[in-house]
Amino acid sequence: MTGWLALGGVLLAGFAFLSLMIAFVVLAVKSVFWLILLPFRLLFWVVGAVVMLIGSAIGVVLALTVGLALILAPLLPLLIVGALVYGLVRLVKSPATV
Repeated sequence: MTGWLALGGVLLAGFAFLSLMIAFVVLAVKSVFWLILLPFRLLFWVVGAVVMLIGSAIGVVLALTVGLALILAPLLPLLIVGALVYGLVRLVKSPATV
């Protein structure tokens, strides 16, 4: 019975050692890939930051434009009436051409 327990312990220790070795190999391979791909990551971070800044600027301009349009929208009927009155005044004051 003790032999089986010892064999099980050795087997368990072997599995632990194997999994530890695999973990270190995976860590090393992952580190190498990370170091190889690091310049591309930095490049894409810079590109992403520039795109984000441009998008934010466009968004701010669009928000200000829409806000201004929403503020001035209630004055649109007054503008239409004023344009009609201006057109009628110009029509009445213009000399008749025959």
